[in-house]
Amino acid sequence: MPHLIAQVGQRSADQEPERQLKSILKGWKLIEAVIPSDEDQAIALMSKFNQIEHLRSEFRASDRSNFDLIQQLATEEGKADEKKDVLNKYLGSREKYVQTRDLLYRELLDLLNLDQQIRFMVFDRTFRKELRNTVNTLSKLKEMESSKKEK
Repeated sequence: MPHLIAQVGQRSADQEPERQLKSILKGWKLIEAVIPSDEDQAIALMSKFNQIEHLRSEFRASDRSNFDLIQQLATEEGKADEKKDVLNKYLGSREKYVQTRDLLYRELLDLLNLDQQIRFMVFDRTFRKELRNTVNTLSKLKEMESSKKEK
């Protein structure tokens, strides 16, 4: 299934190398954790997981932008209508994200048997920390290699 893992990285071809590496590692860790029963299940799993990750990324960018506007308005007097509109947009965006995310999670879980669902939930809860640790380790190894070449 190594070529499946590369599919995660295909979306990120225009990203900087570290992001692309993280994307590939996510795919590898996902497949390793869930243990799909066949290639078709693995492809469907990766596709749905990518949708969730893309949604999360879009939401974070939008949420930051909306919150920045809220912070700006917090220091200004008056503008009640604008503040109400911005707050409603902010809260509506968060609600829509949660609904869409929950729907995508349900669709992803429906692809898996019970044991795979349990493994996915553990993976989903822990993989970001593990990914950071893996990337940090790889960065340190790269630094060590660079320092050896300089000597």
